[in-house]
Amino acid sequence: MFITLAFTTTALAATCDKQAAALKASDSGSVAANFDALATCDRNTAEANFNDALGKATDTDSLVALAMVAIEREVWKPMWTSLGKVSDYSARDEVAQRVGAQCATDGRVVSFLQGAYFGLRDIEFQQWDDAFIACDDAALWAWMDQQVAAPPSKRFDEKYNNLMAIYVKTKRAEALPALTQAAVAAAANGPYDAVLFKMGEAVAPEMGGTIDPGDQAKFEAALVDVASKVGAEKARPVADQLANNGSDAAAAKLLPVLYGDRMSAGNFTYGAATIEAGDCGGKKEAVIHWTSVTEPGKRWSIIKDLEAPLRGGAKAKLKGCAVEGAWPVVHTPEPVTGSSAVDTWLAVVEKDWADKGYNVKTQKEKSVVLP
Repeated sequence: MFITLAFTTTALAATCDKQAAALKASDSGSVAANFDALATCDRNTAEANFNDALGKATDTDSLVALAMVAIEREVWKPMWTSLGKVSDYSARDEVAQRVGAQCATDGRVVSFLQGAYFGLRDIEFQQWDDAFIACDDAALWAWMDQQVAAPPSKRFDEKYNNLMAIYVKTKRAEALPALTQAAVAAAANGPYDAVLFKMGEAVAPEMGGTIDPGDQAKFEAALVDVASKVGAEKARPVADQLANNGSDAAAAKLLPVLYGDRMSAGNFTYGAATIEAGDCGGKKEAVIHWTSVTEPGKRWSIIKDLEAPLRGGAKAKLKGCAVEGAWPVVHTPEPVTGSSAVDTWLAVVEKDWADKGYNVKTQKEKSVVLP
């Protein structure tokens, strides 16, 4: 594979003229060795001429060899940005992967990758993701644990997001402990939503697959742990994420965190209604059969268990009318405090149907108690 690179001519140190001349005359097979000789003579001169060497490494083997020399000789700054100068994207990935694979036997590769996180811009750092993934070194991953668990103090940080992506892709559900710490730390002023998203990715199944039950349990426990430590405002998106992932029971555990001040005698109260609507001799009529609902905090969503008792407990009021199918069921989107809150919600429902052109009446029904 041949690769086109940007080529820059730079000044040579007089004391290393022989080595510099050899580097200038290099081909892809000799460029790594000649660069090594120049770096041994003078590291600063080698750094100044790195791009010239890079221009002579026209295949992946010579690029990897040059990269390893640069890492060994600590010519890191130009090496960090070198992948962006490789025109072939598949070659970039291969070089990064092959460099990363050597970290288990070469500690300088680990240091080089750690330095890339601090020394590079966002897009440049992302180019080394395959190197991190290929690196099977306990020291690097212990360092990754620490970095992921300590997010930056800003709402969005692309480089940190890229680090999390590498971490989650490699560790999967094992990433959850560090991500849990990160979410709690980010709640005040950090990439909180991005961390929550990555927690979901950590347990997401392959396309067409189903989530592992053990991973699901770890995910639920981690999010409940986060929500218990971040306060009601930040706990709400946690509960929503649990519910969206089908973990309604785990989401329901957060109801006391979110609405503890609305709980009475261990129960929550909702307003609910089913609407009987139809055409009555050319006039649109609607009867809102409404009531209050008592629920013991076992459900994140009450709609499934609410439909049967609401519809079954309400008697039709529209006589001689063409009723518009099954009566829709609605309820307050969250628990409420007291009957006045139910009345306020009911007024909104009435207005909504009136705005649709219906003549609206209300009918109080027997209260519903969900077990």
